[in-house]
Amino acid sequence: MEPDVVVEMHGISTRFGDMVVHDNIDLQLRRGERLGLLGGSGSGKTVLMREMIRLHRPSSGYVEIFGERLDDISAPDLQRLRNRCGVLFQQGALFSDLSVYDNIALPLRELNELSEVLIAELVWMKIKMVGLELEVAELRPSELSGGMIKRVGLARALALEPELLFLDEPTSGLDPVSSERFVDLLQSLHRDLAFSMVMITHDLHTLRDLCDTVAVLADRKLVAHGSLAQVRQSDHPFVQDMLCGRRAARVLDTGTDADG
Repeated sequence: MEPDVVVEMHGISTRFGDMVVHDNIDLQLRRGERLGLLGGSGSGKTVLMREMIRLHRPSSGYVEIFGERLDDISAPDLQRLRNRCGVLFQQGALFSDLSVYDNIALPLRELNELSEVLIAELVWMKIKMVGLELEVAELRPSELSGGMIKRVGLARALALEPELLFLDEPTSGLDPVSSERFVDLLQSLHRDLAFSMVMITHDLHTLRDLCDTVAVLADRKLVAHGSLAQVRQSDHPFVQDMLCGRRAARVLDTGTDADG
């Protein structure tokens, strides 16, 4: 594994019974890179992302993260690697019976290394980092708007100051203004923190504004991988439909939406 490679997937195949989801996929993520995972429903985007931190085991092939193979690793070493990662799930995945403060504090407390005083300082820092007022700390998830839930989920994902951030449809369910603000926040945080990033998205605006490279899953394969401009040169039907149609041209070529 090259020194600047954070994640490397070698010959990944994934099967659920007789159903083949991935067939011999190779993929790299370099330090500081922001990779967008694109694919249709059932193409295995989320499964592939979960395999990167061994939340799911591939049927064959292996994954290296931070230079260490995940197919034969002890539980303590796996947890050590996971502590270098942060995950923002699609719906935030906040614990409904915990306050915002306790949701963000959870990964810090699980370390069993920090005092409550230091945890408090870190929680307040993360709340401010994602652009929320400190007053939200005592609220429950049910009292938050969709945009606030995303920001709290992001604050929790950043609690351990990860080197590698995973995002599953981060702008899903947000109105256009909230989506744009969330993308701006991620842009700013990436400039400040320089984390590497894997993001699942189908939103063309987010793909255009936030990703350095794009990997496209279709027909159980990785059918295109590179910069957005490079990927759009692929003649694969899914790429052509998703990234080269009239709506895509309005978003990706002129920076406007479909109605612009």
